[in-house]
Amino acid sequence: MRPVAFTVMTRLTSLDSARQLAPVSATNALLHLGRELSACADLRSVLAVLSDALPALLPARDRVSIALLEPDGEWLRFYRLLPPLEELPETLPRVRVSGTVVGKVATDGVAQVVDDVRSDRNITFGHASHDGIRSTASVPVRALGRVVGVFNVGSRRVGACHEGMIAELEDIAMVLGPAFVALEAPAAPPFSAPHSRLVHEPADGLIGTSSAFKALLAQARRAAAADVTVLITGETGVGKTALARTIHGWSPRSTGAFVPVHLADLQPTLIESELFGHERGAFTGAANRRQGRFELADGGTVFLDEIGETPLPVQAKLLRVVQDGCFERVGGDVTLTTNTRLIAATHCDLHDAARRGEFRRDLLYRLEVVPLHVPPLRERQDDLETLATAFLQRLTRRFGRELRLSPSGWRRLRTHGWPGNIRELESILTRASVLEDGPNLDLISLDDARPSAWVGGFAARAVAPAEVDPEIDADWPTSEEHERRYLVRVLGHTAGRIEGARGAARLLDLQPSTLRSRMKKLGVVAPNVRAGRS
Repeated sequence: MRPVAFTVMTRLTSLDSARQLAPVSATNALLHLGRELSACADLRSVLAVLSDALPALLPARDRVSIALLEPDGEWLRFYRLLPPLEELPETLPRVRVSGTVVGKVATDGVAQVVDDVRSDRNITFGHASHDGIRSTASVPVRALGRVVGVFNVGSRRVGACHEGMIAELEDIAMVLGPAFVALEAPAAPPFSAPHSRLVHEPADGLIGTSSAFKALLAQARRAAAADVTVLITGETGVGKTALARTIHGWSPRSTGAFVPVHLADLQPTLIESELFGHERGAFTGAANRRQGRFELADGGTVFLDEIGETPLPVQAKLLRVVQDGCFERVGGDVTLTTNTRLIAATHCDLHDAARRGEFRRDLLYRLEVVPLHVPPLRERQDDLETLATAFLQRLTRRFGRELRLSPSGWRRLRTHGWPGNIRELESILTRASVLEDGPNLDLISLDDARPSAWVGGFAARAVAPAEVDPEIDADWPTSEEHERRYLVRVLGHTAGRIEGARGAARLLDLQPSTLRSRMKKLGVVAPNVRAGRS
């Protein structure tokens, strides 16, 4: 066992001093902490950063730990954060999930405060009793859209931990979760909540510590608890699916199924059957009865991506299932019921579609009980470096070699407009990891991919006026015009090919059907179409 180096420079001011300086300093401190943690490559560096930062952020800190769920969901393993350890134990202490307060927090996803630990014989707080801990507060730690553990604080004073500190602890836990999950070996299965049937994917769009990002997550957390219909809006690639999964994971339905349906990938004539199922012989090719997504998601969540693609006749049936939970399979006359939560997403303006008569206004009102807008990456500059660092850490593990951005790589990263948002960012970093030699990535492919029309994004802060494309009018183009120009340029680069290894869809990291949908909406025609499918 080697000593842990905790002698790091002080990065944060004390909480009292911070409050005197500015009311937003706590948010700034969390932002700084998130950046520090994103740069940590191992457990020792994470613990060193936390031992330095947490005392200034915590309302109670006599004993602080984080307990992470093991893959079997039956045990929690503890990392002591405060007081800092002089050396790491070879084996981390563990407690069972069942029969413990922290286990209940991990299972239910609900914070819990114990005024006096002596009044509850089920209290398990590691070796907290050795420090004379008398009151505790525990909040769930979430990452990748679900509960992965519990963040615990303790005080030697009875009643010192109280409900009023929960919000602060949840904000800190939101920063800690991704940092500890990132320490897991790439071959290890992700943490999972006990008895969960939900299949999770990394919530790449939900990495960030900017104020806009935190406000979005706060709204999503409230929506999740309320179990109401949610409409998520935002451009393609911003992480709408990741947010939907997270809302499901935070909700009382988290142990139920999460059933996603990407409507833009379906033929309009098949959408009704996909959603509501069909009876045998209902139409040509219907050889057997088939359950629809609303049946399969009973007790869970249906996520309808690109809901603006729903045909008007199907919208009427969708309105009925949202209002009453009732529907019939295609070709059937038996009314079925489902207890399903609906989360919908779109990159389109549904209010505009309703004015044009292309979307039912009554359905729109039912969908946007809680509207959540995911900002594009160009409006999340504070999160850009955090996202890039997280992707590079993953690529380092994936390819088995250290990867980082060179100074020119960082410059290109900050001056690109990211019309493809987070999906494009990940694709560009992956491409550079494959095609560029050495650990320092220059992102040279951005020189060809970046359309000059996007200088209104990040590049507007870094590109000299002489570099602005002369075809841009004095009146700035709309975001749709930006996207249209970008698609025209990419399609010109691929000679009009949409699918295949050298197609525009692969370059943009989009489904071909999604790209065609965007082209149709924006009036883009593929130039110089080659022989075969474009």
